[in-house]
Amino acid sequence: MLTSILRLPLSSPRHALVATTLLLAACNDPGGDTATDTATGGTSAGPTDPGPTSTSDGPTTTGTGPTEGSGGLTGSSGGTTDAPTGSSTDSGVSVSTTDTTDTTDTTTTGTTGDTTGDTTGDTTTGGIDDLPTSCLDVDFPVTAQLCGAGGPACVVKRDELASAKQAFRNDMPAIALRGDCGPAVLYSEAVGGYFGFYGERTGADAWTIEPTPMSVATGSLEFDPGQDLALAIVDNGAFGVSLWERPGGVWKQKSALMGMNHVRAPQLVRDGGGKLHIGHVDDKQGAFHEVFDGAWVKDPVDMDADIHVRLALDAAAKPKLSYWSSKEATWKLYFAAPPAQPEVVAPLQSNVLERAHTSLTLVGAKQTPWVLMARKQPDQQHHDLVLLHRIGPANWAEQTLVAEDAIADETCENEPGGPGQQCDYDYVRFYPLALFSAKEEVRALYAAVNFKGTLISQCQPMPFPFCFWAPQSDASTSDLRIAWPDSEPQQHQVVADDVFTDRATGRLDPGGNMHLAFYDRAPGAADPVVRYLAVGP
Repeated sequence: MLTSILRLPLSSPRHALVATTLLLAACNDPGGDTATDTATGGTSAGPTDPGPTSTSDGPTTTGTGPTEGSGGLTGSSGGTTDAPTGSSTDSGVSVSTTDTTDTTDTTTTGTTGDTTGDTTGDTTTGGIDDLPTSCLDVDFPVTAQLCGAGGPACVVKRDELASAKQAFRNDMPAIALRGDCGPAVLYSEAVGGYFGFYGERTGADAWTIEPTPMSVATGSLEFDPGQDLALAIVDNGAFGVSLWERPGGVWKQKSALMGMNHVRAPQLVRDGGGKLHIGHVDDKQGAFHEVFDGAWVKDPVDMDADIHVRLALDAAAKPKLSYWSSKEATWKLYFAAPPAQPEVVAPLQSNVLERAHTSLTLVGAKQTPWVLMARKQPDQQHHDLVLLHRIGPANWAEQTLVAEDAIADETCENEPGGPGQQCDYDYVRFYPLALFSAKEEVRALYAAVNFKGTLISQCQPMPFPFCFWAPQSDASTSDLRIAWPDSEPQQHQVVADDVFTDRATGRLDPGGNMHLAFYDRAPGAADPVVRYLAVGP
Protein backbone atom coordinates (compact mmCIF):
# COMPACT_ATOMS: atom_id res chain seq x y z
CA MET A 1 0.00 0.00 0.00
CA LEU A 2 1.31 3.42 -0.85
CA THR A 3 0.45 6.61 0.88
CA SER A 4 1.30 10.19 0.23
CA ILE A 5 1.78 13.65 1.65
CA LEU A 6 3.06 16.68 -0.29
CA ARG A 7 4.86 19.99 -0.02
CA LEU A 8 3.89 23.44 -1.16
CA PRO A 9 5.37 26.74 -2.04
CA LEU A 10 8.39 27.83 -0.21
CA SER A 11 6.37 28.93 2.66
CA SER A 12 3.52 26.58 2.96
CA PRO A 13 3.06 23.21 4.58
CA ARG A 14 2.73 20.05 2.52
CA HIS A 15 2.70 16.32 2.86
CA ALA A 16 4.77 13.53 1.46
CA LEU A 17 3.22 10.75 -0.54
CA VAL A 18 4.00 7.22 0.52
CA ALA A 19 3.64 4.41 -1.96
CA THR A 20 0.48 2.77 -0.69
CA THR A 21 -3.01 4.15 -0.86
CA LEU A 22 -3.20 7.90 -1.06
CA LEU A 23 -3.52 9.09 2.51
CA LEU A 24 -4.87 12.57 2.71
CA ALA A 25 -4.28 14.35 5.93
CA ALA A 26 -6.35 17.42 6.58
CA CYS A 27 -3.83 20.08 5.78
CA ASN A 28 -1.94 18.62 2.88
CA ASP A 29 -2.01 17.16 -0.58
CA PRO A 30 -0.87 13.65 -1.13
CA GLY A 31 2.66 13.50 -2.10
CA GLY A 32 5.64 14.16 -0.08
CA ASP A 33 8.57 12.79 1.60
CA THR A 34 8.97 11.77 5.14
CA ALA A 35 12.52 13.00 4.76
CA THR A 36 11.82 16.69 4.92
CA ASP A 37 14.08 19.56 3.93
CA THR A 38 15.06 20.74 7.35
CA ALA A 39 18.08 22.46 8.63
CA THR A 40 17.86 20.12 11.54
CA GLY A 41 18.24 17.08 9.38
CA GLY A 42 18.34 17.74 5.66
CA THR A 43 21.40 18.23 3.58
CA SER A 44 22.08 19.78 0.24
CA ALA A 45 23.09 22.95 -1.46
CA GLY A 46 24.67 24.47 -4.47
CA PRO A 47 23.85 24.01 -8.13
CA THR A 48 25.91 20.98 -9.03
CA ASP A 49 25.10 18.38 -11.64
CA PRO A 50 25.60 14.88 -10.29
CA GLY A 51 23.56 12.28 -12.11
CA PRO A 52 20.36 11.01 -10.53
CA THR A 53 20.00 7.57 -9.00
CA SER A 54 18.15 6.00 -6.12
CA THR A 55 16.16 3.09 -4.80
CA SER A 56 12.76 2.87 -3.20
CA ASP A 57 11.32 1.07 -0.24
CA GLY A 58 7.61 1.36 -0.10
CA PRO A 59 6.16 4.49 -1.62
CA THR A 60 4.76 7.37 0.33
CA THR A 61 4.25 11.06 -0.27
CA THR A 62 4.58 14.00 1.99
CA GLY A 63 3.57 17.60 1.75
CA THR A 64 5.20 19.14 4.72
CA GLY A 65 7.54 21.21 2.61
CA PRO A 66 11.07 22.19 3.37
CA THR A 67 11.65 22.79 6.99
CA GLU A 68 15.40 22.67 7.10
CA GLY A 69 15.88 25.47 9.53
CA SER A 70 13.56 28.33 10.13
CA GLY A 71 13.32 29.09 6.46
CA GLY A 72 11.42 26.78 4.22
CA LEU A 73 8.77 26.42 1.62
CA THR A 74 6.36 25.28 4.25
CA GLY A 75 5.14 27.18 7.19
CA SER A 76 4.22 26.30 10.69
CA SER A 77 0.61 27.32 11.02
CA GLY A 78 0.02 28.92 7.68
CA GLY A 79 1.12 28.85 4.10
CA THR A 80 -0.19 26.61 1.39
CA THR A 81 -0.90 22.93 1.31
CA ASP A 82 -0.76 20.29 -1.33
CA ALA A 83 -3.30 17.82 -0.12
CA PRO A 84 -6.31 16.53 -1.93
CA THR A 85 -9.62 17.91 -0.84
CA GLY A 86 -12.09 15.79 1.01
CA SER A 87 -13.49 14.95 4.40
CA SER A 88 -11.59 15.09 7.65
CA THR A 89 -10.30 11.59 7.11
CA ASP A 90 -9.40 12.04 3.46
CA SER A 91 -9.04 15.72 2.98
CA GLY A 92 -5.75 17.02 1.81
CA VAL A 93 -6.94 20.55 1.40
CA SER A 94 -6.36 22.08 4.75
CA VAL A 95 -8.44 24.68 6.46
CA SER A 96 -7.30 26.90 9.29
CA THR A 97 -10.00 27.62 11.81
CA THR A 98 -8.19 30.21 13.87
CA ASP A 99 -9.43 33.13 11.78
CA THR A 100 -12.40 33.92 9.62
CA THR A 101 -12.52 35.34 6.12
CA ASP A 102 -14.77 38.20 5.14
CA THR A 103 -16.52 37.04 1.98
CA THR A 104 -18.46 40.26 1.55
CA ASP A 105 -15.51 41.95 -0.09
CA THR A 106 -16.43 43.99 -3.10
CA THR A 107 -14.52 44.38 -6.31
CA THR A 108 -11.64 46.81 -6.14
CA THR A 109 -9.94 48.56 -9.00
CA GLY A 110 -6.79 50.51 -9.58
CA THR A 111 -4.77 48.56 -7.05
CA THR A 112 -5.04 45.06 -5.82
CA GLY A 113 -7.36 44.32 -3.01
CA ASP A 114 -9.20 41.33 -1.73
CA THR A 115 -10.89 40.58 1.55
CA THR A 116 -8.79 43.14 3.36
CA GLY A 117 -8.58 45.77 0.66
CA ASP A 118 -4.80 45.53 0.62
CA THR A 119 -3.03 47.45 -2.09
CA THR A 120 -0.07 46.15 -4.02
CA GLY A 121 2.62 47.61 -6.12
CA ASP A 122 5.23 46.38 -8.53
CA THR A 123 7.99 44.81 -6.48
CA THR A 124 10.66 44.83 -9.18
CA THR A 125 10.60 45.26 -12.92
CA GLY A 126 13.20 44.65 -15.58
CA GLY A 127 12.53 45.01 -19.30
CA ILE A 128 10.01 47.16 -21.12
CA ASP A 129 6.38 46.08 -20.80
CA ASP A 130 5.89 45.55 -24.53
CA LEU A 131 3.71 42.48 -24.28
CA PRO A 132 1.27 41.67 -27.10
CA THR A 133 -2.38 42.73 -26.90
CA SER A 134 -3.97 39.96 -28.96
CA CYS A 135 -4.34 36.44 -27.54
CA LEU A 136 -7.10 35.18 -29.82
CA ASP A 137 -7.31 31.59 -31.04
CA VAL A 138 -5.67 32.59 -34.35
CA ASP A 139 -2.60 33.84 -32.45
CA PHE A 140 -1.73 30.32 -31.31
CA PRO A 141 0.33 28.15 -31.38
CA VAL A 142 3.18 30.48 -30.47
CA THR A 143 5.90 30.85 -33.09
CA ALA A 144 7.94 33.64 -31.49
CA GLN A 145 11.50 32.99 -30.36
CA LEU A 146 11.84 32.33 -26.65
CA CYS A 147 14.36 34.10 -24.49
CA GLY A 148 17.37 32.26 -23.08
CA ALA A 149 19.65 29.68 -24.70
CA GLY A 150 21.00 31.25 -27.90
CA GLY A 151 18.22 33.82 -28.08
CA PRO A 152 17.79 37.16 -26.35
CA ALA A 153 18.31 37.35 -22.61
CA CYS A 154 15.27 36.90 -20.40
CA VAL A 155 14.07 39.91 -18.42
CA VAL A 156 11.28 40.44 -15.93
CA LYS A 157 8.70 42.65 -17.60
CA ARG A 158 6.13 42.53 -14.81
CA ASP A 159 6.40 41.61 -11.14
CA GLU A 160 3.22 42.36 -9.22
CA LEU A 161 1.05 41.14 -6.40
CA ALA A 162 -2.44 40.15 -7.44
CA SER A 163 -3.15 40.01 -3.72
CA ALA A 164 -0.89 41.33 -0.98
CA LYS A 165 -2.99 39.68 1.70
CA GLN A 166 -1.20 36.90 3.56
CA ALA A 167 -3.48 33.89 3.93
CA PHE A 168 -3.38 30.12 4.20
CA ARG A 169 -3.90 28.65 0.73
CA ASN A 170 -3.86 25.31 -1.10
CA ASP A 171 -1.81 24.14 -4.08
CA MET A 172 -1.28 27.14 -6.40
CA PRO A 173 -3.32 29.82 -8.18
CA ALA A 174 -4.61 29.30 -11.71
CA ILE A 175 -3.82 31.72 -14.54
CA ALA A 176 -5.33 32.38 -17.98
CA LEU A 177 -4.80 35.05 -20.65
CA ARG A 178 -7.78 37.09 -21.83
CA GLY A 179 -8.32 38.06 -25.47
CA ASP A 180 -6.19 41.18 -24.99
CA CYS A 181 -3.47 39.04 -23.33
CA GLY A 182 -4.24 40.53 -19.93
CA PRO A 183 -3.77 37.90 -17.21
CA ALA A 184 -6.62 36.61 -15.07
CA VAL A 185 -6.10 34.58 -11.91
CA LEU A 186 -8.21 32.32 -9.72
CA TYR A 187 -7.01 31.70 -6.18
CA SER A 188 -8.33 30.69 -2.80
CA GLU A 189 -8.08 31.18 0.93
CA ALA A 190 -8.52 28.30 3.37
CA VAL A 191 -9.26 30.16 6.58
CA GLY A 192 -12.50 29.22 8.30
CA GLY A 193 -13.67 27.63 5.06
CA TYR A 194 -12.76 27.61 1.36
CA PHE A 195 -13.12 31.01 -0.32
CA GLY A 196 -12.41 31.78 -3.95
CA PHE A 197 -11.23 35.00 -5.61
CA TYR A 198 -11.04 35.99 -9.27
CA GLY A 199 -8.76 38.77 -10.43
CA GLU A 200 -7.96 40.56 -13.69
CA ARG A 201 -5.01 42.81 -14.41
CA THR A 202 -6.33 46.18 -15.60
CA GLY A 203 -3.04 48.07 -15.97
CA ALA A 204 0.43 48.51 -14.56
CA ASP A 205 0.30 47.38 -10.91
CA ALA A 206 -3.51 47.43 -11.08
CA TRP A 207 -5.74 44.42 -10.41
CA THR A 208 -9.48 44.07 -9.96
CA ILE A 209 -10.24 41.35 -7.43
CA GLU A 210 -13.66 39.93 -6.57
CA PRO A 211 -14.81 37.06 -4.36
CA THR A 212 -16.44 34.16 -6.18
CA PRO A 213 -19.91 32.89 -5.27
CA MET A 214 -18.65 29.28 -5.27
CA SER A 215 -16.41 27.71 -2.67
CA VAL A 216 -12.90 27.20 -4.02
CA ALA A 217 -10.36 24.99 -2.30
CA THR A 218 -8.44 24.69 -5.57
CA GLY A 219 -9.39 25.37 -9.17
CA SER A 220 -8.34 25.75 -12.78
CA LEU A 221 -8.98 28.65 -15.16
CA GLU A 222 -9.44 29.07 -18.92
CA PHE A 223 -10.63 31.90 -21.17
CA ASP A 224 -12.71 31.98 -24.34
CA PRO A 225 -11.37 35.10 -26.12
CA GLY A 226 -14.07 35.11 -28.77
CA GLN A 227 -16.78 35.51 -26.14
CA ASP A 228 -14.63 37.40 -23.63
CA LEU A 229 -15.61 34.66 -21.21
CA ALA A 230 -13.77 33.31 -18.19
CA LEU A 231 -14.26 29.60 -17.47
CA ALA A 232 -13.34 27.86 -14.23
CA ILE A 233 -13.55 24.37 -12.86
CA VAL A 234 -13.34 24.31 -9.08
CA ASP A 235 -12.92 21.85 -6.24
CA ASN A 236 -15.06 22.80 -3.24
CA GLY A 237 -12.91 20.92 -0.74
CA ALA A 238 -15.47 18.16 -0.20
CA PHE A 239 -15.01 16.11 -3.40
CA GLY A 240 -17.40 18.35 -5.35
CA VAL A 241 -16.13 19.62 -8.74
CA SER A 242 -18.18 22.07 -10.79
CA LEU A 243 -17.78 24.06 -14.00
CA TRP A 244 -18.49 27.80 -14.01
CA GLU A 245 -18.55 30.61 -16.57
CA ARG A 246 -18.58 34.37 -16.14
CA PRO A 247 -20.83 36.04 -18.77
CA GLY A 248 -21.19 39.77 -18.27
CA GLY A 249 -18.94 39.64 -15.23
CA VAL A 250 -21.27 37.37 -13.23
CA TRP A 251 -20.30 33.80 -12.31
CA LYS A 252 -22.87 31.13 -13.20
CA GLN A 253 -22.61 27.38 -12.76
CA LYS A 254 -22.62 25.57 -16.08
CA SER A 255 -22.21 21.94 -15.04
CA ALA A 256 -20.74 19.59 -12.44
CA LEU A 257 -18.86 16.32 -12.48
CA MET A 258 -20.75 13.26 -11.35
CA GLY A 259 -19.52 11.55 -8.22
CA MET A 260 -16.67 12.55 -5.94
CA ASN A 261 -13.66 14.17 -7.59
CA HIS A 262 -10.63 16.43 -7.21
CA VAL A 263 -9.29 19.12 -9.53
CA ARG A 264 -6.13 21.26 -9.45
CA ALA A 265 -4.81 24.43 -11.09
CA PRO A 266 -3.29 23.25 -14.40
CA GLN A 267 -5.93 20.64 -15.23
CA LEU A 268 -8.39 22.55 -17.46
CA VAL A 269 -7.59 23.10 -21.17
CA ARG A 270 -9.77 24.62 -23.89
CA ASP A 271 -9.21 23.28 -27.42
CA GLY A 272 -9.46 25.22 -30.68
CA GLY A 273 -13.05 24.12 -31.18
CA GLY A 274 -14.14 25.49 -27.83
CA LYS A 275 -14.45 22.16 -26.03
CA LEU A 276 -13.16 21.96 -22.47
CA HIS A 277 -10.87 19.14 -21.36
CA ILE A 278 -9.83 18.17 -17.85
CA GLY A 279 -7.38 15.61 -16.51
CA HIS A 280 -8.05 14.78 -12.86
CA VAL A 281 -8.51 12.08 -10.23
CA ASP A 282 -11.58 10.94 -8.35
CA ASP A 283 -11.88 10.04 -4.68
CA LYS A 284 -10.61 6.51 -5.37
CA GLN A 285 -7.41 7.78 -7.04
CA GLY A 286 -8.56 6.93 -10.54
CA ALA A 287 -7.22 9.26 -13.24
CA PHE A 288 -9.65 10.39 -15.96
CA HIS A 289 -9.78 12.55 -19.06
CA GLU A 290 -13.12 14.27 -19.53
CA VAL A 291 -14.42 16.49 -22.33
CA PHE A 292 -17.25 19.00 -22.01
CA ASP A 293 -19.25 20.07 -25.06
CA GLY A 294 -22.63 20.64 -23.45
CA ALA A 295 -22.22 17.39 -21.48
CA TRP A 296 -19.29 15.51 -19.98
CA VAL A 297 -17.75 12.52 -21.77
CA LYS A 298 -15.50 10.59 -19.40
CA ASP A 299 -12.65 8.21 -20.26
CA PRO A 300 -10.52 6.35 -17.71
CA VAL A 301 -6.75 6.74 -17.91
CA ASP A 302 -5.42 4.82 -14.89
CA MET A 303 -7.03 3.43 -11.77
CA ASP A 304 -4.14 4.39 -9.46
CA ALA A 305 -2.81 7.94 -9.74
CA ASP A 306 -1.68 10.85 -7.60
CA ILE A 307 -3.76 14.02 -7.60
CA HIS A 308 -1.23 16.04 -9.64
CA VAL A 309 -2.37 15.09 -13.15
CA ARG A 310 -0.98 17.24 -15.98
CA LEU A 311 -2.83 17.62 -19.29
CA ALA A 312 -1.79 18.88 -22.74
CA LEU A 313 -3.65 18.73 -26.07
CA ASP A 314 -1.97 18.06 -29.40
CA ALA A 315 -2.84 19.83 -32.65
CA ALA A 316 -5.78 17.44 -33.15
CA ALA A 317 -7.06 18.12 -29.60
CA LYS A 318 -6.03 14.63 -28.50
CA PRO A 319 -5.14 14.43 -24.80
CA LYS A 320 -1.70 13.66 -23.41
CA LEU A 321 -1.39 13.25 -19.65
CA SER A 322 1.32 12.73 -17.07
CA TYR A 323 0.88 11.75 -13.44
CA TRP A 324 2.53 9.99 -10.50
CA SER A 325 1.43 6.51 -9.49
CA SER A 326 2.55 4.01 -6.88
CA LYS A 327 0.69 1.08 -8.40
CA GLU A 328 3.95 -0.86 -8.77
CA ALA A 329 4.78 -0.48 -5.06
CA THR A 330 7.01 2.53 -5.66
CA TRP A 331 6.51 6.00 -7.11
CA LYS A 332 6.89 6.40 -10.86
CA LEU A 333 5.91 9.15 -13.29
CA TYR A 334 3.63 7.93 -16.06
CA PHE A 335 2.59 9.24 -19.47
CA ALA A 336 -0.69 8.42 -21.19
CA ALA A 337 -2.04 9.10 -24.66
CA PRO A 338 -5.50 7.48 -24.56
CA PRO A 339 -6.62 5.00 -25.72
CA ALA A 340 -3.05 3.62 -25.58
CA GLN A 341 -1.89 2.08 -22.32
CA PRO A 342 0.09 4.32 -19.95
CA GLU A 343 3.86 4.02 -19.95
CA VAL A 344 6.57 4.84 -17.42
CA VAL A 345 8.41 8.11 -17.96
CA ALA A 346 10.83 7.69 -15.06
CA PRO A 347 10.92 6.24 -11.55
CA LEU A 348 11.14 8.61 -8.61
CA GLN A 349 13.75 6.27 -7.12
CA SER A 350 12.06 6.56 -3.76
CA ASN A 351 8.97 5.43 -1.91
CA VAL A 352 8.38 8.95 -0.63
CA LEU A 353 7.13 11.61 -3.03
CA GLU A 354 7.96 15.05 -1.66
CA ARG A 355 7.99 17.27 -4.75
CA ALA A 356 5.01 16.08 -6.74
CA HIS A 357 4.71 19.18 -8.96
CA THR A 358 5.60 18.42 -12.59
CA SER A 359 5.08 20.15 -15.94
CA LEU A 360 4.11 18.72 -19.33
CA THR A 361 4.36 20.36 -22.77
CA LEU A 362 4.20 19.21 -26.41
CA VAL A 363 7.00 20.40 -28.66
CA GLY A 364 7.43 20.95 -32.40
CA ALA A 365 5.66 19.59 -35.44
CA LYS A 366 5.80 16.06 -34.02
CA GLN A 367 4.20 17.21 -30.75
CA THR A 368 6.91 15.47 -28.74
CA PRO A 369 6.02 15.24 -25.04
CA TRP A 370 8.49 16.91 -22.64
CA VAL A 371 8.32 16.68 -18.85
CA LEU A 372 10.01 18.56 -16.02
CA MET A 373 10.24 16.75 -12.68
CA ALA A 374 12.20 16.51 -9.42
CA ARG A 375 13.75 13.11 -8.72
CA LYS A 376 15.28 11.72 -5.55
CA GLN A 377 19.01 11.15 -5.22
CA PRO A 378 20.30 7.89 -3.68
CA ASP A 379 20.63 9.43 -0.21
CA GLN A 380 16.85 10.08 -0.27
CA GLN A 381 17.43 13.56 1.13
CA HIS A 382 18.23 15.48 -2.05
CA HIS A 383 16.73 15.97 -5.50
CA ASP A 384 17.79 16.42 -9.11
CA LEU A 385 15.70 18.47 -11.52
CA VAL A 386 15.30 16.33 -14.61
CA LEU A 387 14.11 17.25 -18.12
CA LEU A 388 12.78 14.33 -20.17
CA HIS A 389 11.34 13.89 -23.65
CA ARG A 390 9.79 10.93 -25.43
CA ILE A 391 11.84 9.41 -28.25
CA GLY A 392 9.68 6.33 -28.81
CA PRO A 393 7.10 4.05 -27.18
CA ALA A 394 8.03 3.71 -23.49
CA ASN A 395 11.39 5.27 -24.32
CA TRP A 396 12.35 8.60 -22.79
CA ALA A 397 15.61 10.53 -23.02
CA GLU A 398 16.60 12.52 -19.95
CA GLN A 399 18.94 15.24 -18.79
CA THR A 400 19.73 16.36 -15.27
CA LEU A 401 19.41 20.14 -15.34
CA VAL A 402 20.71 20.78 -11.83
CA ALA A 403 21.33 18.70 -8.72
CA GLU A 404 21.37 19.47 -5.02
CA ASP A 405 24.76 19.11 -3.37
CA ALA A 406 24.89 17.18 -0.10
CA ILE A 407 28.57 17.96 0.47
CA ALA A 408 28.00 21.72 0.44
CA ASP A 409 25.16 21.56 2.96
CA GLU A 410 25.47 23.09 6.38
CA THR A 411 22.58 21.84 8.47
CA CYS A 412 21.62 21.34 12.10
CA GLU A 413 21.16 17.59 12.12
CA ASN A 414 22.29 16.91 15.66
CA GLU A 415 20.00 17.47 18.61
CA PRO A 416 21.09 20.27 20.93
CA GLY A 417 22.74 19.24 24.20
CA GLY A 418 21.24 22.03 26.26
CA PRO A 419 19.53 25.43 26.15
CA GLY A 420 21.02 28.51 24.49
CA GLN A 421 23.12 26.74 21.86
CA GLN A 422 23.30 28.20 18.34
CA CYS A 423 23.50 26.48 14.98
CA ASP A 424 23.92 28.15 11.59
CA TYR A 425 22.37 26.48 8.56
CA ASP A 426 23.11 27.17 4.89
CA TYR A 427 21.93 24.92 2.04
CA VAL A 428 20.21 25.10 -1.36
CA ARG A 429 17.11 23.34 -2.66
CA PHE A 430 15.69 23.31 -6.20
CA TYR A 431 12.00 23.30 -7.16
CA PRO A 432 10.59 22.76 -10.68
CA LEU A 433 8.09 25.54 -11.48
CA ALA A 434 6.98 25.51 -15.13
CA LEU A 435 7.79 24.30 -18.62
CA PHE A 436 7.21 26.33 -21.81
CA SER A 437 7.65 25.57 -25.52
CA ALA A 438 7.33 27.35 -28.87
CA LYS A 439 8.07 25.60 -32.14
CA GLU A 440 11.12 23.44 -31.30
CA GLU A 441 12.26 25.45 -28.29
CA VAL A 442 11.86 24.41 -24.65
CA ARG A 443 12.41 26.44 -21.48
CA ALA A 444 12.31 25.15 -17.90
CA LEU A 445 11.81 27.55 -15.00
CA TYR A 446 12.82 26.58 -11.49
CA ALA A 447 13.43 28.14 -8.10
CA ALA A 448 16.80 27.87 -6.34
CA VAL A 449 16.26 28.58 -2.66
CA ASN A 450 19.22 29.18 -0.36
CA PHE A 451 17.94 28.42 3.13
CA LYS A 452 20.21 30.34 5.48
CA GLY A 453 19.86 31.40 9.07
CA THR A 454 20.48 30.65 12.72
CA LEU A 455 18.69 28.34 15.13
CA ILE A 456 18.86 28.52 18.92
CA SER A 457 18.16 25.62 21.23
CA GLN A 458 15.33 25.58 23.73
CA CYS A 459 14.62 22.95 26.35
CA GLN A 460 11.46 21.85 28.13
CA PRO A 461 11.14 19.62 31.21
CA MET A 462 7.62 18.34 30.54
CA PRO A 463 6.20 15.86 29.73
CA PHE A 464 9.81 14.63 29.66
CA PRO A 465 13.07 16.58 29.32
CA PHE A 466 13.99 17.39 25.73
CA CYS A 467 15.70 20.13 23.70
CA PHE A 468 14.93 21.35 20.20
CA TRP A 469 16.10 23.93 17.66
CA ALA A 470 14.00 27.08 17.30
CA PRO A 471 14.40 29.82 14.65
CA GLN A 472 16.41 32.86 15.68
CA SER A 473 17.14 34.57 12.35
CA ASP A 474 16.35 33.87 8.70
CA ALA A 475 18.42 35.34 5.86
CA SER A 476 17.22 32.97 3.15
CA THR A 477 17.28 34.06 -0.49
CA SER A 478 15.83 32.63 -3.69
CA ASP A 479 16.37 32.93 -7.45
CA LEU A 480 14.07 32.25 -10.39
CA ARG A 481 16.21 30.54 -13.04
CA ILE A 482 15.65 29.53 -16.66
CA ALA A 483 17.21 26.42 -18.19
CA TRP A 484 16.97 24.72 -21.59
CA PRO A 485 17.92 21.39 -23.17
CA ASP A 486 21.64 20.54 -23.12
CA SER A 487 22.43 23.45 -20.79
CA GLU A 488 24.78 23.26 -17.81
CA PRO A 489 23.82 24.69 -14.41
CA GLN A 490 26.31 27.54 -14.75
CA GLN A 491 24.62 28.58 -18.01
CA HIS A 492 21.16 28.93 -16.47
CA GLN A 493 20.02 32.52 -16.34
CA VAL A 494 18.93 34.08 -13.07
CA VAL A 495 15.85 36.09 -13.99
CA ALA A 496 14.41 37.28 -10.68
CA ASP A 497 15.32 37.39 -6.99
CA ASP A 498 13.27 36.53 -3.93
CA VAL A 499 10.88 34.11 -5.62
CA PHE A 500 9.83 31.96 -2.67
CA THR A 501 7.63 29.23 -4.08
CA ASP A 502 7.94 25.59 -5.10
CA ARG A 503 5.34 25.51 -7.89
CA ALA A 504 3.67 27.82 -10.40
CA THR A 505 1.11 27.83 -13.18
CA GLY A 506 2.12 29.40 -16.47
CA ARG A 507 0.85 30.70 -19.80
CA LEU A 508 2.82 31.64 -22.92
CA ASP A 509 1.63 34.61 -24.99
CA PRO A 510 2.15 35.04 -28.78
CA GLY A 511 5.21 37.23 -28.16
CA GLY A 512 7.00 34.44 -26.32
CA ASN A 513 6.48 35.98 -22.89
CA MET A 514 6.05 33.55 -19.99
CA HIS A 515 3.32 34.50 -17.49
CA LEU A 516 3.51 32.92 -14.03
CA ALA A 517 1.14 32.89 -11.06
CA PHE A 518 2.18 31.46 -7.70
CA TYR A 519 1.83 31.75 -3.95
CA ASP A 520 4.91 33.48 -2.59
CA ARG A 521 5.92 33.35 1.07
CA ALA A 522 9.01 35.36 1.92
CA PRO A 523 11.13 34.59 5.00
CA GLY A 524 9.40 35.84 8.12
CA ALA A 525 5.96 35.98 6.51
CA ALA A 526 3.21 34.06 8.26
CA ASP A 527 1.43 33.06 5.03
CA PRO A 528 1.84 33.51 1.27
CA VAL A 529 0.64 36.30 -1.00
CA VAL A 530 -0.51 35.89 -4.63
CA ARG A 531 2.24 36.93 -7.04
CA TYR A 532 2.34 37.39 -10.81
CA LEU A 533 5.41 37.56 -13.06
CA ALA A 534 5.87 38.07 -16.79
CA VAL A 535 9.26 37.08 -18.21
CA GLY A 536 10.27 37.46 -21.82
CA PRO A 537 12.86 38.60 -24.37
